[in-house]
This record gives sequence, structure tokens and C-alpha cells, in this order.
Amino acid sequence: MASTQAEDAQRLYDCRGAKYDDSFHPRFARHMVELIQPQAGEHVLDLACGTGLVSYRASTAVGSGSVTGVDISRGMLAEAETKRSMHRPPNVTFHRHSITELDSLAALRGRQFDVITCCSALVLFPYPGDVLKQWVPYLKSGGRLIVDVTHPQNLTAGIICEKVGNILSRPVPWSRLNFTKPEDLQTIMEAAGLQRVKVILMSQLGEANGRLEDCIRPSFSQPKIHQEHEIADADSIFEKMVATEPLKHLASPDIREKARGVFQDEWRKAANEAGKVLEIDGVFMGIGYKK
Repeated sequence: MASTQAEDAQRLYDCRGAKYDDSFHPRFARHMVELIQPQAGEHVLDLACGTGLVSYRASTAVGSGSVTGVDISRGMLAEAETKRSMHRPPNVTFHRHSITELDSLAALRGRQFDVITCCSALVLFPYPGDVLKQWVPYLKSGGRLIVDVTHPQNLTAGIICEKVGNILSRPVPWSRLNFTKPEDLQTIMEAAGLQRVKVILMSQLGEANGRLEDCIRPSFSQPKIHQEHEIADADSIFEKMVATEPLKHLASPDIREKARGVFQDEWRKAANEAGKVLEIDGVFMGIGYKK
């Protein structure tokens, strides 16, 4: 029986909670909060709140306001709860719930928020436009929503594995192929009812204390190149990818060699004229407003 998106997300993140913050994620969450600028007294809904990286930063900004975090992963929320003694925020609450079924979360009934955030999660949904349409009603008039999706050449092997899964009808727990250019994000945000939508390109990696302005790229045509791979690297990268839990369906004995061949073909197609497969350090960040 096929698993649901929520079940996939739980498997993907439950085991990552303890080490999730040992990465670029804390700085990236800080930059998201700096971009959306929660104000004193505002109410924030943090979807896919994970370990609370956005939630706790936003709670400091809103002061007498509130932050409501929602996530499906027990492992991530357990980590978020361990931070309470460090932050001591009286204005943060967490709820374990699917962010695609907010209408069944009692804590949200009848509520609207000044800000909705979703950090590093929209690419997990096969139909992200439908998900955004579910979220926008929780925004107040004039409220703002911020969300990000990965650049198509960010973690190139991951998006190629998604192509392999599609070709071979095997599940891969992300849907990055929905976003091959910045206009794709702008289009679904506008279709969800948001206005004045602005999409920027940001680098994701960098120093823990890196400044926001240093991470915003001057244009979409000037991404930050993180790494270059050779075409000959395809096999070793395939082996590394299918050894992970999220891609176990590409590693089963009945499909592994076929998946390897498709991966090698797609990897070759991804190479530039110099025979290099580029890794871009970048995400598309979108901000939109409700009328």
C-alpha cells in the first residue's frame, strides 16, 4: 500500500531531529525571519516548524504576540521542545499535525495570522499549489506569507533521483520538479490568492553568522556555484544516494540496476558543454501578501 505524504515526511524527519540544527538550517531560518520581519504584537503561523528554528526567532520579534508551530514529525517537535528552557518563550505553542490538513486542527479554528512561514518544506508536496491555497485563508487581510523552494541545480543528485523515480514509477519523498524556474513559485503563489509576490535567489550555505545581504544573489542569472562534478561521478553518487532511507525504493534488487542506468543517463543530460554537472548553492524565496 502506498504511503501518504505525511507518513513520508515522518520517516524522512523523525530520525533527523537530533542533528537537524548541525547544518545551514539555523542561519537559513534566521534569514527567513529577517526577510519577513515579524513585528511586535503580531501573530505568526510557522508551518513545518521542525525544531523551532523559525518559531523561536519569530517569538522574540513579536513579543506580546504569538507563534503557533505545526509539524508532523515527532522527532523534530521533540527537539523543538528541548529548547524551551533556553528560550523561555511564553508565546510559542507547538502542535503535531499535518500541514496539509489544517482545517482539522482545533487550535487554528477561527484564527488568522499576520505572518505565515514555511521553511524548507514546500518541495515535499506533489501539489504545492493546492497546499498554498489551504494556507492562505489563515492569513489576515494584508498579512504576508514566506516560503522557499530549492534551485533545480541545488543538490542535483536529488532532483535526478526524482526523475528516476518518475520514470520507473517508484516513490521519492519530494517533488522538486514542480520548480524548475523562479516563475514557477511566483505562479502558484499568485494562483493561491497572494499579491505583490516577489521571488529572490538566495544562497543557502555559508558561515553560521553570515549576513542576509551577503546571501541574496544580484539576479537569477548569477547563482553561486557550490561544486562541480564529472560525468564519470554518476555511479558513485548514485550508490551514495540510494543508500539513504528516502531513496530505498530505488535500491531494491528488482529495480536497482535499471535505476542506475536511468540515473547515469539523466546525470549525463545535466552536464554543461564542458562536461561538468554543477551544484548551485541557492533557493528561490517567495514573499506574497493577502489582499
